[in-house]
Amino acid sequence: MKSNKQIRAGVLSALAAAILWGGAPLPAIHADSPAVSYSSWAAEPVKAPLQKPQWTAAVDPGSSSAVTDLGSVLSFSGKKLIALNLATGAKIFTYGSRLKPAVKAAGGNAFGIGEDGHVYAVNAKTGKELWHTAAGMTDADAPDVFGGDVVYVTSENAVIALDAKTGKQRWKAAEEQAEYAGSITMEKDGVVFVSYVLSGALSYSQVNAIDKSTGQILWKADHHETPIGVKDGLVYTAAESTPFEEVTDSSQYKMTLSVLNAKTGKTVGERVYTWPKAEPGSSSSGYSGSMLLDGNDLYLVTENAIFKYDFSHYEPDGKPVKKWMKPDSRITLIGSVHAGRIYFMNYATNEVIGMKLGDGQKVNWRTDNQVVQTDIYGNGVYIGQSDGIFHGYNLQTTAPAFTVQTGSRNYGPTLRSGNILVIQAKDAGKLIAVPVPKALQ
Repeated sequence: MKSNKQIRAGVLSALAAAILWGGAPLPAIHADSPAVSYSSWAAEPVKAPLQKPQWTAAVDPGSSSAVTDLGSVLSFSGKKLIALNLATGAKIFTYGSRLKPAVKAAGGNAFGIGEDGHVYAVNAKTGKELWHTAAGMTDADAPDVFGGDVVYVTSENAVIALDAKTGKQRWKAAEEQAEYAGSITMEKDGVVFVSYVLSGALSYSQVNAIDKSTGQILWKADHHETPIGVKDGLVYTAAESTPFEEVTDSSQYKMTLSVLNAKTGKTVGERVYTWPKAEPGSSSSGYSGSMLLDGNDLYLVTENAIFKYDFSHYEPDGKPVKKWMKPDSRITLIGSVHAGRIYFMNYATNEVIGMKLGDGQKVNWRTDNQVVQTDIYGNGVYIGQSDGIFHGYNLQTTAPAFTVQTGSRNYGPTLRSGNILVIQAKDAGKLIAVPVPKALQ
């Protein structure tokens, strides 16, 4: 009997287990093999002293801040414009409500735009309102201010100029062929240059020149890019190639700079630069053509090299005055000549690298995570990484000088005034001020 009871108990236990497993057999225990497995080494951590912030301030996430010549920082909190003391972070004033989070500072004043499209100006020292326009004037996020006497905004396909002292509209110039706002790129010798991307059968670039005083569109140059320079009343702008352009030599690339009269837009000449194409399949194939004009030095990126031309003495088929090996394959010129170096953005990594003009040596600043923001001031290189770490480097030696923990993945342009650096940690909604080491100033 005892044996029968044990058997019945065992059967009942088995039935209970079967009910719990839904009648499925117990899974076999074994080690799985991955379909794909690959390992790589993480970059060695950058070793630099941890820099304690001089001050930190909470601002609206995504704000675009600005430093003034008055020892203050302008930003936004609760959709209001705020001014902070650059040395201490103490609040100086608060202005407005429901403002777009971008501001420009010029001539002791601050200019911005409200969510309803009104444009405003305040005294950057006191926060006193100087003027504001009616709602709906602009669809821009921020105004453009060059010399400080005119404020430019866009409304659909039109550029609007406002008097910086009074806010009164000076003029409005529309590009009827444009579906979207243009980019106000430059103000030079009484002419405002606006770049558009226009759409027809094919999209193409166009430059409009507007008289700063009257708003009259002086001329338009279709199939031309943003001017690389304006010198002695002449505009130098790259002509876009078109699908219908005749190719006379398939082994070469060609860059044509049109030379236009700044007041009339009349073509008074052109400059043609050619270079051999890279071998098919080369990593640098197609990555060429960017230019930088610095005084009388014209730098040109080709597929295999960097050329420098004497811009004051152009000759057809002229030879470059200097040539360097390309420091990286997929690069484009960026910024300006600084500290005996030119600088490039690397398309593959989004990093900024440099090249010494003396010997062509590549210069870079080693990071240990994805680079998001790079700014160069004086002898300092400032890099924000996507892991929330921000590094400062010595431009000349490339050695890391300090590290700041920001807690942000994205950054606005790093701001500097004197010996104070302001980090815009956009995701974290913070401004972080740190002292600039003497060696980096």
